[in-house]
Order: sequence, then structure tokens, then C-alpha cells
Amino acid sequence: MRSIRKISNTFSLLKIFFAIFLFSKIVLANNTNETNLSILERLPTSIFATVNNDPISIYDLIQRSNLFSVSSKIPINEQFETNILPDLISGYIDEIIKRQEIKRLGITVSNEQIQNIVSEIEKENGFKKGEFKEYLKDNKTDISILEKQLETSIGWRQLVSNKFRNQVIIQDSEVETILTKLKSSIGKEEFLIEQIFLSFEDKKENEVLNNIRNLHKQVTSGGDFISISKQFSDSFGGKVGNIGWISELDLDPKIVNEVKKIEIKKLSQPLKGENGYFIIKVLDKKIIGDELIGEVSLYKFELIEKNEEINLLLKKIKNCDELVEFSNKYATTDSGSLGKLKFNELPSNIRSVVKKMNKNEISDVLETESENFQLMLCDVKKTKTIIPSKFKITEILMNKKLDTIARQYMSELRTKAIIDVRI
Repeated sequence: MRSIRKISNTFSLLKIFFAIFLFSKIVLANNTNETNLSILERLPTSIFATVNNDPISIYDLIQRSNLFSVSSKIPINEQFETNILPDLISGYIDEIIKRQEIKRLGITVSNEQIQNIVSEIEKENGFKKGEFKEYLKDNKTDISILEKQLETSIGWRQLVSNKFRNQVIIQDSEVETILTKLKSSIGKEEFLIEQIFLSFEDKKENEVLNNIRNLHKQVTSGGDFISISKQFSDSFGGKVGNIGWISELDLDPKIVNEVKKIEIKKLSQPLKGENGYFIIKVLDKKIIGDELIGEVSLYKFELIEKNEEINLLLKKIKNCDELVEFSNKYATTDSGSLGKLKFNELPSNIRSVVKKMNKNEISDVLETESENFQLMLCDVKKTKTIIPSKFKITEILMNKKLDTIARQYMSELRTKAIIDVRI
């Protein structure tokens, strides 16, 4: 499930606290009082901590843990409490600090904005309207937790924009530099990526490295990459999780060579960049300037029998209309048109075959566990790479600068915050 969008940071205080807490569990193993219980097993009404006098209850932590567990596919167990919960708590503290600042500056977020995103999440995960809420309820959490996170995320972006946008100046020379860079990127590689990014600009690098290694372990153990990214990633260039297509010239220069080595659908080890650590997943690669396949029309068929006469007839077929007549005589009954399909939504093995085909060309036999079939490419729609306008480039630069300012601003607010851990 791909649901939660927020920035999370880990406090040294919480790391020290959890180390002491786990040690005390061992020492007090024979005691029957509540100090022997794990955090999530404590009395739900107990106060875990206060942030500028706003309380965090054990119930809050249970609800957020359940929501993250459902979305990330990471079960709640002792390992979860040791490796994941401290970062969840840190992220929740950040959320409270942001919410306090949003309230102080009078920023309001409409319920319509929140529900629009909830609707997108429902569709993205195959739920009908209203089913998502019941799904979360069945998994011992509540949609209000997600709605509150979304409200904070939207409000924070609005706050940063309102407060700092007029202070950011984008020089014409900056835009021209990017424009020249984009034009020179024609012929270079471009990567469709998802990423987890943890900044060490305002944190101890060794702590960030330990955190990124832990997240890598969670993903390789079956955790959902996008959910983990949205929960724990710092923003990089204004984006979290699904980054989209990015040129090799726009990648952090320290990780470019490593990203080029990553196979499609594979995951990198933690990579050290200029300002933080990355985990990169490459979904696809292409050469900038090449035409992109947007939509294809395919005809799928399986021959009833194979012999020289049928193969000769097949070679004479010039288009899908002729293939339909041929299939009525020589192909199985489940053969037929697959209709118009988005190229990026095709299975990877089909994409790799179709990508090399010309219109009205028939593929070799594709073998799967259940069937052996062939495809004809009936139609294909391609688009050429378009260099962004100066206006679009200005917006990209603005978002990157606001993203940096937002991290610095959050660091200042965090430094001033009074956090009292009570358990």
C-alpha cells in the first residue's frame, strides 16, 4: 500500500532512550510492573512524551504503528520496536512540531484537499470508495491518523511557500544554465527511479548511515519500498519516493556511476551522495532524445499446431486485420485483440519484446508457465522528449530551493522544541 507522505528525522535522544529502555527490560525481566512491557504493550492512555506540552499517548503510537505496518507490509514484533518504532516516533514528533507552527501562523487546510488525496490512495490500492476506511479499521487503525498526516503535509508545504517563496530569487542565468544542461543531455541516459533519501546536512553522518542501512534491510526483507520511503525519506528536489524520470546529469554526481550499474527492477545498496544517503530502485532506462512509447495496441495468438505450411501463411500476414482471419482458422479460441494498453503498465518481459518491434511485426513465441503465445504490434503511439519551458525550469529550481529552506527551518524549530520523554 502506498499511502503516507511525510518527512521523518531521528533524534539522538530517542536512540539513547530506546537503548536504555531495552536494557531495563532485561534487568527487570522478573518484575511484573509496566516497565517490563514493551512500549506498544503499555496502557494506551499512558503519556509517552510531550512536545512543547502537546502529549503523545501510547494509543497514538499504537495507531501509527498499525498504519505503517499495514502500508509497509512490515509486521509489528520485537524487531519492529527496536528498528522502526524510534524513527516512527521521531517522525511523529516532527509532525507535531510542524502542526504547531502551522497553527501558530494561521495556515488552514480544507477537508476537500485531504479527501482528494485519500480518494487517490483508494484508487491506487484498488479500493472502491469508502472501502479503504473499513480496511484500516479491520487492521486496528483509523483513517483519521492518515488524514491528520496528510493535513500536516499539505499545511507544511503551504506554510513554507507562503513564508519563503517571495524571498527566493531565481536568476535568469540559473535558468539558462539548466536549459543548456538539458539540451546537452540529449543522448545521455535517463532513469525511471524510486528512492529513499536521508539527508545528513543537519545530522550526524554515522547515525544517518545506520538508519539507511536499517531501511535497506526492511525493504530487502519484504517491506514496501514506496511506503517506507514516504514514511522516512527526506525530500530530495521536492520529491519523495517515486521520483520519475531523471537524467544522469541531474543525479547526485557522487552516485551517477553506481546508478548506471543498477539492473532494471533491482535495488542499490546505500549510496553516499553530497548531502545524504540514497537507496535507488531503477524501474527503467532510456536514452534522452529517443522516442518514448506511450500506448500500444496488441493482438495475442497461440497456434493450434505448427508446421511449415502454417508458418508460410503467417509470414504473409501484413496487419492485424489479416491476423484476425488467420487466427479464426489456425489459432486457439482464447486468441484475440488485447486492445489499447499503456506501455509502462505492461509486464516487463512483454515490454522488452514490444520495445524492439515495428508496427505490424509478429514476435517470436513467448513462453510462460501457463501458455506459449505470440504478439503482433497493431499500432503504437510514440512521443519525442520535450525540453521543459523556462517557466517549468523556474518552478523546478524554486521547489528545490524551498525544499532546502524547509529542512533548515525544520531543524531550527526542532532545536527550540521542548521534548519531554516520560516513559
